[in-house]
Amino acid sequence: MLQQTLVVDFAPTTVLLWQFFGATLIMWAICLARHQLPTLNRRFGKTLLWGIMAPGAVLALSIHGGARTDGVSLALMWGLLPLIASALGYLILRENAHWSLAIGSCIGFGGLLIVSLSREAAGEGDLIGNALVLLAVMCASFSQIIGRRMNSGDVPWFQVATLQVTGALIAVFCLALATNTLSAIVLGTPLQIFAMAYLVLAMTVLNYAIFNFALRHLQVAWVSIYAALSPVLGSVAAIIILGDVPRLFDWIGMTIIIAGVMLPHVYTLYRRRYR
Repeated sequence: MLQQTLVVDFAPTTVLLWQFFGATLIMWAICLARHQLPTLNRRFGKTLLWGIMAPGAVLALSIHGGARTDGVSLALMWGLLPLIASALGYLILRENAHWSLAIGSCIGFGGLLIVSLSREAAGEGDLIGNALVLLAVMCASFSQIIGRRMNSGDVPWFQVATLQVTGALIAVFCLALATNTLSAIVLGTPLQIFAMAYLVLAMTVLNYAIFNFALRHLQVAWVSIYAALSPVLGSVAAIIILGDVPRLFDWIGMTIIIAGVMLPHVYTLYRRRYR
């Protein structure tokens, strides 16, 4: 949501470029202070490539898609992440799953369909924008599978996070060159300064450090469970920051998506308690 407050005045790629540049400097400085500078090897290259895909391509798609669609649809789309990531965790990593995951996925996509069609009919949604965001969600889901592999072994998790963010910076830098958006950014208002600081420190440094730490210790399905809060928190943020007001069908779709997301986890808790 805060990204959208910046793309009003700056090109989306320019915002991403400075976001990752600031985060990369901070994370490499932390690695240096902790004596955890990565060594040049095959894993180094693989982690950079992972960062080019996610968060590089993920946020590029998300911010361009978000610029075309509304904040509520953006938040609801990301609400599907835990369902897709959990399914991929089972199919690719053979992590435990059960029938409630498939049912929850169907329910969640049904809620997403209701929101997308209602907002398109009202002239507030954009199918191309929604498609770009959905592609970003798919890349982010595969990113969790890759991240689970990257964080195996004895490589420090913060080192992995630093290389991932560095790969994202490379991707965004190349995109900025290709689109002629490689330029300085001048933050003229307190809201813009706060937005950029939040994107660098919270959404990049802290977010990807926690993400890699979690993938080191937890299965993909349980890492993605916290994204279930995205529809609710994202919708509230859209109302406060962007002035988007959810309609009746938005609330209905959001309720259905949350129900689909929570179903597998509620069932798991029930099974553990009464088995």
